[in-house]
Amino acid sequence: MFEPLEKRRYSEQVAHLIRQRILGQNLENGAKLPAERQLAEELGVSRSVVREALRMLDASGYVSVKKGPRGGIFVSQVYHKPISESLKNLAAHGQITVDHLFDVRLQIEPCMAVEAARQATKADIKRLHDLMAEASQCLDDAATLKQKNILFHILLGEASRNPVSAMFMRSIAEILNEIAYRFLDLSCERVFFKTHLRILQLVSDRKAQDAMKLVKEDILDVRKRLSKALQQGTMVQTLSPK
Repeated sequence: MFEPLEKRRYSEQVAHLIRQRILGQNLENGAKLPAERQLAEELGVSRSVVREALRMLDASGYVSVKKGPRGGIFVSQVYHKPISESLKNLAAHGQITVDHLFDVRLQIEPCMAVEAARQATKADIKRLHDLMAEASQCLDDAATLKQKNILFHILLGEASRNPVSAMFMRSIAEILNEIAYRFLDLSCERVFFKTHLRILQLVSDRKAQDAMKLVKEDILDVRKRLSKALQQGTMVQTLSPK
């Protein structure tokens, strides 16, 4: 457990100690931390200091604080959260466009696919196959299929075994999802689904260059369809400042 502090510390220092424990002990997502009162006692600070530290850790994606009978302080591992929030705020004020996001995707995702084909573990491949099996059960549900298609890119990023790539992929996927959440075209989502099946097969077969090429084609296809929907006014871009 924590060692009591020798003197009163600021909330930033308390947040640092809790963060050290989470990372140093490799605590899993969902692991429950001591209650606020217990943390205050162990660290020798007031509950208000602990509360402020927890707010910082929540904002940076390390913990989530839940209320109610089953509530508590839990490890969240949403480390991309600060990046996502920054991108959302910039997009809300017109400093980031959809084209900017797709330009970044074109730079990182094809390389990410190469690494996934080379580095993905059996567990990574299984998660992707399980996801596609789930997606195959909702081919008549545009909204659900859309979420599965987005998750495919996130899991592909994780399969690259590069945590930086995975973090950026989650951030970009989140903001694109917010921008395009009204872009629900079942025929498009089915096309994306079929492309993802082909990408997964290439990754499973360790065909890195072919996977890279198809991922690039997939991104360009999505970009074209999304841009057309925006131009035609069939989809409303809806990001508002926090």
